[in-house]
Amino acid sequence: MKLASYLVNGQSYYGAIQSDGGVIDLSTKIGQNYAGLLELIQKNGFDAARATLALATQPDRQEASLQYLPLFAKPVTMHCIGLNYAAHAAEAGHKLPEFPRTFVKIPAAMVAHRELLEKPTLSPEFDFEGELAVVLSQTARNVPAAEALSYVAGYTCFMDGSVRDYQFQRTLDQGKNFFRSSSIGPALVTPDEVGPLENLSLTTLVSGEMMQHASFSTMIFSVSKLIEYMSSVTELRAGDVIATGTPEGVGFSRKPPRFLNAGDTIEVIIERVGTLKNTVG
Repeated sequence: MKLASYLVNGQSYYGAIQSDGGVIDLSTKIGQNYAGLLELIQKNGFDAARATLALATQPDRQEASLQYLPLFAKPVTMHCIGLNYAAHAAEAGHKLPEFPRTFVKIPAAMVAHRELLEKPTLSPEFDFEGELAVVLSQTARNVPAAEALSYVAGYTCFMDGSVRDYQFQRTLDQGKNFFRSSSIGPALVTPDEVGPLENLSLTTLVSGEMMQHASFSTMIFSVSKLIEYMSSVTELRAGDVIATGTPEGVGFSRKPPRFLNAGDTIEVIIERVGTLKNTVG
């Protein structure tokens, strides 16, 4: 299933996006039991959603008309991983990490698919990082890697907007959390539709030019290892997100650097997951 949250006349809904672009509105069909997509995950309502979709005969709306939300109508904790590809660590001037490097992304930094990103007024060094994001299906604490994939509700695309001078000269959290600097979505795609990640790849386009392209098989720490590590540090909860890091090709490492400007478009394209597209405002 491909599940998304969106607004209609200012009210939040969620539904399933079909392969032909139709949207089945689950809010009006099972919303009495699962108020939103986050609640659907928290209450393990995937079987109810599938049963509802099997009975649907026509779409309630079209994907092109959706005003997406940043995956959920409510905020969740977003754990981000840095330096998780060897080539990116090298271009950033770092040795390979011995353990996952982490930081947190705050809700105010996030926008949805097709929404405007906000170019910072305090810095010209607004950079892009395309990533795969993993959504947790249940509470996870001290989960071994061998069991970790059973804790995955699905996958989505993530664009980790980074203000490099603030990141490098001040603090990592400041550089990673400028207002409306990052995006997520468009939808949560369940693991049965995605398949083995090592067979898939990520591509990032900036105004049509390919900047990043890498296979997930080249991650230093796999999704299973990341869940194992993060759940040993803290309790992960249903709906929490782990952004798995970006491959090489980011803007600051290029000669000359390629930072984002007003009018640029950024597309994060992940096979079998989707395309997250935003414009810089």
